[in-house]
Amino acid sequence: MTTDPKKARFQYEDIQLQSGRKKRKTGIRFRSLITNSHTLIPLLSGIIQVIAGLTLVCITILGLVSLLWVAALVSLMGCILSMMGAFLIYQTVTKEGSFDSLLNQAIRRVINSQN
Repeated sequence: MTTDPKKARFQYEDIQLQSGRKKRKTGIRFRSLITNSHTLIPLLSGIIQVIAGLTLVCITILGLVSLLWVAALVSLMGCILSMMGAFLIYQTVTKEGSFDSLLNQAIRRVINSQN
């Protein structure tokens, strides 16, 4: 045998990068999240919740609260608030395009063509 079967050789010439499509889709998706008021308000409130939760945790870590049990409660509240905010952001981003199914798009096209 003339070639070593243990060495894997990759043909990089056959790989085509299609990064332009993903950038356009994420740009359109981000723009629709920002322009729609039904997604903008939960997105902003989720960001505020995460920031407020992390602020409470940082206050506890820095030792600005002297009582131990109060510091534990503040830290617990901060953790819960951060998790709730992150979950709200996740729900808002993933459910943004759920109403644009193929059937709903077809119904919209029929209604628009009748008008």
